[in-house]
Amino acid sequence: MGLVLVDPSPSNNSTSALTSILSCLIPLLVLLYIGAVLWTLDYAYRPRDSEEKMLVPKTYRYAPVAYGFVVIISLVTIALPSWILLQYNLHHNYPNIEARNVMRLILFTACWTSVTAAIFSILFIHPTWSKHPVSSVGTQSIWILLTWVLWIASTGVLVSAIPHLFAKDTCAQLAYCTHIQTLFAFLIVEIAASTVGLLTMSYLAWKCAREIWYPVGPTLPLRHNRRSHPQENRESGSS
Repeated sequence: MGLVLVDPSPSNNSTSALTSILSCLIPLLVLLYIGAVLWTLDYAYRPRDSEEKMLVPKTYRYAPVAYGFVVIISLVTIALPSWILLQYNLHHNYPNIEARNVMRLILFTACWTSVTAAIFSILFIHPTWSKHPVSSVGTQSIWILLTWVLWIASTGVLVSAIPHLFAKDTCAQLAYCTHIQTLFAFLIVEIAASTVGLLTMSYLAWKCAREIWYPVGPTLPLRHNRRSHPQENRESGSS
């Protein structure tokens, strides 16, 4: 009895190929980003003059962690709508047109967030580029606000396109329900991270505006002058 070989369908080949590509590409991008951040941190904390060391704020120790979390979560989020969109295009089993369109919107938002957050993290850490207006608090506040709006819009459109996502009846009739539920969980994480970032940037912007509106007067030079002339103080006291 001969062995009969069955050729896999083109859809299965495409699904396996995309899964393999995403499984290799996402970790590679994460490693490249971590390497770039570590190199920038090493360059930022190299021994320099005392004046340059004083310019390094305390927020540098927390900014790489926050930006890195956003970038990694966004890269993982890219894989989910990419895979679901491929299945929709191959099998045409999407529940409605809105569901297919919202996957494209989520994919765009995840790509936007991962690329821009990676760029801002390098600019924010670098000792020279951090002084550029592009990496200022105002620019980052506008960016985080736009990113927050995109994630809110993506989540709202997904809920509108596929209502009652976590209901048993809906999930029983919906293709790739588990993948979409996982994607929704990542959207909530992105919204939470964007909200925390938006509140942080709002506080930093308010702090900068307060320093401009209510500048602190120079008090140290007066004390320095008194200490630098002890003989004058003795003469004035003896007289």
